[in-house]
Amino acid sequence: MMRLCLFGTSHLAALRMAYRAEPDRWPEFEITFVGATGAKLLDHVINDGVMTPTSPELQRNFQLMAGVKALDLRQFDAFALSGCQIGPHMIGHIYGQARWLGLPSLQKTGIPPNPHWSLMSETAIDAVLQHRIMHSIAGVLSPQLSGALEKPVLVASSPRPDETLMTLQKHKLIAQKRAVRQGDAAHLSDRYDGLAWDCFRSSGVDYLPQPPHTIKDHMLTRSIYMEGAVKLTPRGVFAQPDNDIMHGNAAYGAAVLDQITVALSDVEE
Repeated sequence: MMRLCLFGTSHLAALRMAYRAEPDRWPEFEITFVGATGAKLLDHVINDGVMTPTSPELQRNFQLMAGVKALDLRQFDAFALSGCQIGPHMIGHIYGQARWLGLPSLQKTGIPPNPHWSLMSETAIDAVLQHRIMHSIAGVLSPQLSGALEKPVLVASSPRPDETLMTLQKHKLIAQKRAVRQGDAAHLSDRYDGLAWDCFRSSGVDYLPQPPHTIKDHMLTRSIYMEGAVKLTPRGVFAQPDNDIMHGNAAYGAAVLDQITVALSDVEE
C-alpha cells in the first residue's frame, strides 16, 4: 500500500470526489487530501519533516481534510499537487497580450494585427512563462517537498476551460478561444507543457500534463469532464457556478488520479 499525500487548490475537489466515489479503483493507494484556496497552501513551515500551518484557513483545512493540526510528511511515500495555479491558462494569458514568431497565425494572411499586442521574442516568452511557473503555488511548494524528503513529487496540471468557452463572447480566458480559431492552440499547448516539464524536472519534480483524452482542440476540455463540476472554496466544497467553466468533475478527477497512480507505480518499478 502506497501512502500518497495529495495537495491542491480549488481543483482538488474533483479528485477527492472521484476517490470517495470509487476507492476500490486505486486499491494500492491510501490517499490523504490537503487543500486550500488561493495561495493559502504556502502558509506553512516545514521543520524536521513536519508541515505546520501558519494561517487560520490552512489550520482549519488540515483539521477538516486530514484530521491533524500538523502534517507529518515522513509518513507518506509520495506527494502530488493538483491545480496550484499550474495549467495552459498561463500561456493563454500571455497570448492575450502578445505575439511572437513561431505562431502559426503570423504566417497567415487575413488576420489583422491588434495594436494592443506586444511583439516579443520566443526567448522572452519562455522567460516570462518560466518565471510564472516557478513562482506559482506548485512551483514553490513542490521543490520544498522534494528538498525536505527524498520521495517522489508530482505536479498535475489544472484542466483547460470547458469547450463551451467557444460559445462565449466574454471570459477571462477568451484568448484561448482566439487561439483555437486562429490555429495557434496546438503551438500554445505544446510550448506550455514542454516548458512546464523542463521547469519542474530541474527541481526533481515530475510534471503531468492534462490527460490527453480529456482535451479538445488542444486548449479546451471536453464538456463530459466538466459538467457537474465541484470546487474547493473557503467555505467548503460546492458545485461550480454556471459562469465558472474551469473545474473538472468526478470523471476528470478519476482520470487525473489514474494518471498520478500509474506514474507512481512506474517509479516503484
